[in-house]
Amino acid sequence: MKKTIKKTMSMAVAMMMVVGVFVSVTFAFAANENVSSRYDEVNGKIRGTVNLSKVVKSDGREVVKKGKLCYEGTVEGRVEVRDLFEGAYDKYLTSFKGKKTLLGRAYENLVMFDKGGNFPTAKYTVRFPKNFKVNVNSIDVSANTRTISKITKTYNSADNSVTFVFNLGNWNDYREFFELYEKEKGTEGHEIKIKMPYSVEIKDQSVKNLGRISAEGKCELFYKKLFFEKKIVDISAEKIDFDITR
Repeated sequence: MKKTIKKTMSMAVAMMMVVGVFVSVTFAFAANENVSSRYDEVNGKIRGTVNLSKVVKSDGREVVKKGKLCYEGTVEGRVEVRDLFEGAYDKYLTSFKGKKTLLGRAYENLVMFDKGGNFPTAKYTVRFPKNFKVNVNSIDVSANTRTISKITKTYNSADNSVTFVFNLGNWNDYREFFELYEKEKGTEGHEIKIKMPYSVEIKDQSVKNLGRISAEGKCELFYKKLFFEKKIVDISAEKIDFDITR
């Protein structure tokens, strides 16, 4: 039967600290030019944050369409896998590779799970103001990497948001997952990309601030054995706000 942990969008970093073996608190911090992350391990549960503010942006301009003044923009995210998972890989090498749990099982052979024994994923949600129009059919999302095997998107009309779900690896254990990363870490061009067009009509010429777009992510992973499961990883991509101004 498979055991669990998993790692996410840099979200893959200290998750390997799982399985409640440590009673102390462990800190892990990683930073590169584009992505920084921080992870704490307390009583066998990993909590962490990832900062993607340097790789996600929103740009736009005013246009006139059918006699109406509008603002058209794009939320775009682009990150190299080598940057996203760099801290996770370093932590794996220094703290987990070749080491075992109290039950004698190698950390690197633990299998990754979502809640309910499902495929391990990371999620990223972008929320728009109610009066913004999101062109869902024109959203472009891709991943030129073995570390992401599938991407799905879901639009929620209730809060005018789009959530992207990234399948992590091929339901690997950690050794296998980081072997996928090793094949790409020294090269460029292995990017995860999101591009989301949006628009809003400017009905009041005196208004300068048109609204706020926010983006944030989450990765929750579980230890599972038979009918028992426990959350052991809780990692967030810090919230990013974009004030859309004229």
